[in-house]
Amino acid sequence: MKAWQRSLLLLGLFALFESVYQLFLYLERRYFPTTPVCTLVLGLIVSGLIIAVLILNRGFGGGTVKPEELDPSIPYGRREQLAQKANKRKKIAKTLMLVFIPLAFVFSLDLLDLYFDIFDRIGELFS
Repeated sequence: MKAWQRSLLLLGLFALFESVYQLFLYLERRYFPTTPVCTLVLGLIVSGLIIAVLILNRGFGGGTVKPEELDPSIPYGRREQLAQKANKRKKIAKTLMLVFIPLAFVFSLDLLDLYFDIFDRIGELFS
């Protein structure tokens, strides 16, 4: 996937997640005004995704794993299997990052609005 395609995908996912989140916030404020659950649930989802990415990717390493990079005391066939497993995990983690990044932006935007009322201040600029 090219960089501009990935950027458009991230922007589209951000717009989708933000609109769904705002819908849930509206429903929560209208029908359950005393239970602020949406922000907590979103925070748990974002935290779970980053933990899953870190576990699958074994940190923040971005390159592919080659059998030659692994311990030479392991037989070469086993090293190939381990490298394939590691690369498969890294591919899954990369896919999860496509979901994590827009959700992290939605969460940070919600926290900015929660603590600094940025949407109200932006609305005041145009009124």
